[in-house]
Amino acid sequence: MVEGQHGTNVEILDLAKRSGSTLTLLCGVVISCLVAVVLVAIATPSSSYADEPLPAAAASYPTGKITSIYERTFQIDGRTVSLAPEVVLVDRHGDPLAVTDLRVDIDVKYHIQKGTTDKIDWMLLILPE
Repeated sequence: MVEGQHGTNVEILDLAKRSGSTLTLLCGVVISCLVAVVLVAIATPSSSYADEPLPAAAASYPTGKITSIYERTFQIDGRTVSLAPEVVLVDRHGDPLAVTDLRVDIDVKYHIQKGTTDKIDWMLLILPE
């Protein structure tokens, strides 16, 4: 074998080894980046009620204070009302609340469902800070 050819084969093998480790490193970087993107996506909510403004008409909605709570109904300033099945309850920031957040003496702003006289379909609970 000629010395130049032997050196070329060694150089090719050396290049192949370096290319393999470069490829491994590149794959590691790509996987790390993908994991980072997924973790950021999971940790950051894509949509929040706080990003959405309260209904524009909310300024004209009636206000009051919850005065009594019963099994299926409650009273706002003595007026008996109930919640519509698809009710939306929010705090002052527009974040969603659960029905269990209803308490006596909480100030509220609410909307009566169209076609009813006592079913609330949207309510803002002004919770103490």
